[in-house]
Amino acid sequence: MARTEALSELGSGGQTPRGPSRVNAPVPFMLHAIVPRLPEFRSRYPEIDLRYDMIDEVIDLISAHVDVAIRFGPLEDSDLLKRHLGRTLWQLVAAPHYPDAHGWPKNLVELSSLEQVRFPAPAHINLLTFSEVKTSVDVPTAVEASNGEAVRRLVLAGIGIAKFSDFMVAEDLATGRLVELFPGEVTAEPLDISALYLTRASGLRRIAAFLD
Repeated sequence: MARTEALSELGSGGQTPRGPSRVNAPVPFMLHAIVPRLPEFRSRYPEIDLRYDMIDEVIDLISAHVDVAIRFGPLEDSDLLKRHLGRTLWQLVAAPHYPDAHGWPKNLVELSSLEQVRFPAPAHINLLTFSEVKTSVDVPTAVEASNGEAVRRLVLAGIGIAKFSDFMVAEDLATGRLVELFPGEVTAEPLDISALYLTRASGLRRIAAFLD
């Protein structure tokens, strides 16, 4: 079983966190969850040298020389340490000018008249399920894109609708670049967000500082 460690205790020593740390995370999480927090982090911990790997594929921490990896969903059993960071909800969104041009769906039947920007995998991201109906709603495919940020850009351009993790579209919704369709009715299971890291005593303080 993966072990859970209290990072607040690991980082409680008097030594200032310093040194290199390599972080691996999916592109959307790096851009929308980590990057906005980096200026404050760098100001607070100027002696930590963070290095970033932005790839969506799952990697082996040891062979890739990675100190921290961000993972979504259930975790496989391993000897790695883990820290639960939170959960992400799903939201179905569109650029306002897309339904302006194609019609705002008033119900789930009308939703099928629009098109969906899809991920090639995993399949559950494309599945549209709602509290009103027992089966998923089938929406024709507009185009497929290989990663979440590409899908987001296509939706912003008005190519179609898509379902995203909430952290990816929070700013877009706040500024009006995107609008949520059928808010509160999407029934997709929230995804756990976790950090996996290695038991390197020399790096625990800087890892603790980063995750905190």
